[in-house]
Amino acid sequence: IGTMTDFEPLIARPSSLLLGAAAQLGIFFTFVGAKILGFTNKEAASIGIIGGADGPTAIFVTTRLAPHLLGSIAVAAYCYMALVPVI
Repeated sequence: IGTMTDFEPLIARPSSLLLGAAAQLGIFFTFVGAKILGFTNKEAASIGIIGGADGPTAIFVTTRLAPHLLGSIAVAAYCYMALVPVI
């Protein structure tokens, strides 16, 4: 999958690596925050995947791990995706 990846922009501007790291850190910090608030591991994982800024993935993970949170996570994920052009 990654063999066709063009790394020229990354080599030209190594600081753009921070953009990719931001999504990973978002998932981790959201997961930890959910655990601190008392959610189970599966619920925290479903909530944490929203931190990666990917709505369809958040919904897929939630259907597998915490289906009772699907409504809330779907609304949060798609509201976030709708606000991306504004941000």
